Amino acid sequence: MGKIIDFFWHKVAMLAMMFYYSIFFTTICLPLMWWHYRIQTTNYYILSVFTLFLGGFVFNIILTKINPIKVEDIREGLPKSFVIKIFVGKFVLYLVSGYAIDVLTENVFLSIYFLMFLMSGGYLWFCILRGYILARNNNKDCELNSSITWQGKVLLFSVPISLLIGYLILL
Repeated sequence: MGKIIDFFWHKVAMLAMMFYYSIFFTTICLPLMWWHYRIQTTNYYILSVFTLFLGGFVFNIILTKINPIKVEDIREGLPKSFVIKIFVGKFVLYLVSGYAIDVLTENVFLSIYFLMFLMSGGYLWFCILRGYILARNNNKDCELNSSITWQGKVLLFSVPISLLIGYLILL
């Protein structure tokens, strides 16, 4: 994040956007958790948002420390081969940790939950960084200039539908 974002208040805004998207993603997955576990909703949100932030933090560490990239290379955006290499490496790492969770707890759903939330946290962070780079470069031909993106439309409809499905499952 330090190579891409220059100003402190931009970093704070990025973290706020990550929190905002984490709450949405956590709400979409809430009915699955209601279906498999009887966990308090507050504890679920705290654990899930923390896991999403952890996935984004791991992506950021890989981006800046483990596999550093030059600032000149990201002027036009993150290179696709670089991003694919990072996500494949993260997926293998999370598969191994998910398998370890499955062996230790004998709970497949828990290992899939952590795998999904860690990968999604990294992807959310990647999308936020990509949007920041595109906005900073002021690209006219990107989808940031359209009114509502298709991801926004999916979020708009999936949150109420997921809550309705969760409520119907609990009946």
